[in-house]
Amino acid sequence: MVQLWQDQDPEQSAVDLVEEEHAPETGWKHVLQGQDDKGRMVTLVHEDSSALRRMAVFDLIVNNADRKGDHILAMADGHRYGVDHGLTFHREHKLRTVLWGWLGEALTAEELEGIDCVSEGLQGELGRDLAELLTDEEIASLAERCAALRSEARFPAPRRDARGSLAAVLKERRSLGAQSFGLTRGDAWGADSRRPTHVSELGEASLLSFC
Repeated sequence: MVQLWQDQDPEQSAVDLVEEEHAPETGWKHVLQGQDDKGRMVTLVHEDSSALRRMAVFDLIVNNADRKGDHILAMADGHRYGVDHGLTFHREHKLRTVLWGWLGEALTAEELEGIDCVSEGLQGELGRDLAELLTDEEIASLAERCAALRSEARFPAPRRDARGSLAAVLKERRSLGAQSFGLTRGDAWGADSRRPTHVSELGEASLLSFC
């Protein structure tokens, strides 16, 4: 494994828990509300940005089962790194993510083009590369997810019978405490500005940037 260390900006966070009365009105998507471990009403929010939308599409394609808040590193220059993609490409639906803010919204032309690039790539170089790392079933499921997402052309809702649904996440976590969503900033949790970015053989660059 190769690790590229990144100094995360402690003043930025792409995903956050904020007290309900302080929830931002613009520039952010509201995901859900609940109580934290101190009984305060809080809202889970994430940035409404093209970078995070792109990451959400990537998660849908690769079937990411582990998109926590601290798996998105916010850099000082505005770049957002997605990390820890070990729980991906399962043939069954396993999507678990905090990036639900665009639920039901239409995908952009750029996002649809990215999906098309992956679908076309599976018939060529990308498919050959993936064949060395994934099973035939996993590659077939990847192609099916691309086709389904392209057909719907919008961000899907959580599945009611899936562990990735909001209800299942809440039931499993029992609360909206900071650790429940992997968040690491604010008065209830400490900031850690130095974290590794795992550079794996497959990542966002090799899929949505394939073309």
